[in-house]
Amino acid sequence: MKLCYRGVEYDYNPPSLEVRESELTGQYRGRPLKFSYVSHLPVTQHIGNYTYRGVAYSTNCHGQVQPPAATPERQPVFQAGRVVAGRGLQARRHLLREAAEAHRVNIQRSIQHRIEVARAQGNDQLLQQLEDELHQLA
Repeated sequence: MKLCYRGVEYDYNPPSLEVRESELTGQYRGRPLKFSYVSHLPVTQHIGNYTYRGVAYSTNCHGQVQPPAATPERQPVFQAGRVVAGRGLQARRHLLREAAEAHRVNIQRSIQHRIEVARAQGNDQLLQQLEDELHQLA
């Protein structure tokens, strides 16, 4: 069947389905009704290359998994980490210390701001709680 969409013509051949009559019968608004069903409904699968939990695989049009292509041998992650453990571990510890310090400074700034707002509002109870929290943090 020839169709046209936005000026582009193409051929469309709808899939043919095998329909069978069922033994079930019914009645709708006083008229007899026979039910029919599709005997086999083909489901097309996407063809593609996928990765699941780090393992690559591909599928064909029938949904079957194809054997993976040969991949070069990789060095295990833990062995690779041991080679440069000295410098890498120190750099990681340094970054963690910097992050912890930045987090502490941000919390102190937030508490200082809340103390200023509590003073402006004259809320002595909240001011006392915030000052205690600031002393615990320092």
